[in-house]
Amino acid sequence: MQADMTGGCLCGAVRYRCRGEPMSMGLCQCERCQRQSGSAFLIATVFAREAVSFESGELKTYAAYDADGSGLYRHFCPDCGSAVMITLDRYPGIRSMMGGTLDDKSRLKPTFSLWCSSAQPWLQLPSGIELFADYPDGLIA
Repeated sequence: MQADMTGGCLCGAVRYRCRGEPMSMGLCQCERCQRQSGSAFLIATVFAREAVSFESGELKTYAAYDADGSGLYRHFCPDCGSAVMITLDRYPGIRSMMGGTLDDKSRLKPTFSLWCSSAQPWLQLPSGIELFADYPDGLIA
C-alpha cells in the first residue's frame, strides 16, 4: 500500500490528506472544466468522502446546476484561487481532488476521459485511456 496522497493550493493556505488509494483517476474535457483549469482538461483524483481530510485552510464554493437541478460544486482557495476539489449532488459519497494540487503528481495515472465531445482537436491522449463522449451513467458506483 502506498502512502497517503497529500496536496494543497498554490499559496499553501489549504492543505489536505487523502487516505488510501483513489477510487479512480480521470480527465474531464467539458467546457466548464476547461475554463476552470485554464487548459484542455481537468484531472480528477476520486476518493471516498471519508478518506479526505483538510489539515488547514477553508474553501470557497462555486455552484453550478444541471437542467435537472443536480449540483456540481467547485471548491477553491479564497486567497490564491486554486481549484482544489469538486463535489456533486449525484455522488455525495465522493470527493474529486484536482490532480494539479497533489504534492506528488507522478502518482497521477488517469484511466478515462469524460466529455470527449468537447475535446480540443489538437489534444492527443495516451493510448489506453477509455474515452466517453459525455458523462456515462454508473461511472462511479
